[in-house]
Amino acid sequence: MKKLTYLTLFLLFQWQLKAAIKLPSILSDDMVLQQKSVVKLWGTSNTKKNISVKVSWTNTVFSCVTKKDGSWELSLFTPKGSFEKQSITISDGNPLTLSNILIGEVWLCAGQSNMAMTYSGYRNQPIANAKEDIEAANEESGIRMFNVEKTAAYTPAISTKGKWLLSNPKNATLFSVVGYTYAKQLQKTLNCPVGIINSSYGGSTIEGWLNQSTVQKYADYPFNANIPDSLSHIRPCVMFQGMIRPIRNYQIKGFVWYQGEGNVGRSATYSQKLQDLAYLFRFTFDNPELPFYVVEIAPYLYESISEPAKVREAQFMATHTLANSGMVSTNDLVSANEANCIHPSNKQPIGERLGNLSLLETYDYDTIQAQSPSFNHIEIQYDSVILFFDNAYQGLQHEGTIIGFELSDSMHEFHPVAAKFGKEKNTIIIPLENGASFHALRYCFKNYQVGNVKNSAGLPLVPFRTDQWEE
Repeated sequence: MKKLTYLTLFLLFQWQLKAAIKLPSILSDDMVLQQKSVVKLWGTSNTKKNISVKVSWTNTVFSCVTKKDGSWELSLFTPKGSFEKQSITISDGNPLTLSNILIGEVWLCAGQSNMAMTYSGYRNQPIANAKEDIEAANEESGIRMFNVEKTAAYTPAISTKGKWLLSNPKNATLFSVVGYTYAKQLQKTLNCPVGIINSSYGGSTIEGWLNQSTVQKYADYPFNANIPDSLSHIRPCVMFQGMIRPIRNYQIKGFVWYQGEGNVGRSATYSQKLQDLAYLFRFTFDNPELPFYVVEIAPYLYESISEPAKVREAQFMATHTLANSGMVSTNDLVSANEANCIHPSNKQPIGERLGNLSLLETYDYDTIQAQSPSFNHIEIQYDSVILFFDNAYQGLQHEGTIIGFELSDSMHEFHPVAAKFGKEKNTIIIPLENGASFHALRYCFKNYQVGNVKNSAGLPLVPFRTDQWEE
């Protein structure tokens, strides 16, 4: 009888283990849920089980039934964001409670190493003012970050690993600097919690974040290329399959993308691939209007002089073609002593600029001046060239002599040229000396060249060219 009792208890224990709710790692304690939206919960349980969900912000009970394979999914609504701690209890007969949940804004930050770069920095590549930011991190800010574990998946992954981290001095060293400062900029104005999903992989190419059908549209990066395991992070589709698709059910507000260094050398297709990436991410997260904001790759002495400039140009073109999209320029953020550092230390202004751009474009704070000045058109007079720019705001400005402009001669060789501001606040005049003919003009259109033209908001002029010559 005693043996039978032990056997019965053992079988009951095994049944309870089998019946237990299992959730993806992104659904856990400490998570941030998107406010004022319909969010999904999903997981697995025993087959033919009724799943019930109770949340702390409403008396409504949500329920569904598992599918044949034990998987389940249901949707529930969230209220306006606040700093009040919430909880969710999910039960299939054995309850599982998630606690310390906040409701606010959730953004997905993706890309390669400059997005992944944490306050710990890289070897001999520190983050400016890291100590101050780490010490100031506090949990009451409501900022939290989920770091998606780096995964180069050859087949579509069902789930991904990671953990929601609270903002405090211990965890801040693990935070993406761009993602964290972006969250701080949003939180400061929106006065609600902000959750950042950081899905980034150093050295990755844009093709790694696309799906197979998209990559196969292009001939410059074969889907079936023979890439060794040691370089799995540059294989096509592996990040999309392992680090984006598994979290597609998580409700987000939009995307921030910081990548492009890995595509220097293939600039010709980058603009269209970047647009395809935005379409794919929006389709994957089931919302064709999700905002998509991009960081311009920083000045750096690449082996090629013009290729990185063409990638920046492609980033600008893509974001100005896409709806609900934009780009922040980084042309002014790399000092001469960092020209050979592909991971510049001055990351915080990038997050702040992204935050202001999102506040302007997504959250409709129309008094925020968040756009960099950019080239509009050119007018040629008999002895000068007049350049017209968008987003000058109260006017263009500079410190000292204007630098960064170059005129081409008839042999397509570019030479530095003097420039001055025109009478209109959004114009710059380039003199044509000694009756010279105009062929083309460029501004900071190189691998590394830092100009000094800004608008009244202190944002740098986006590098540009008036030609389409191939070098």
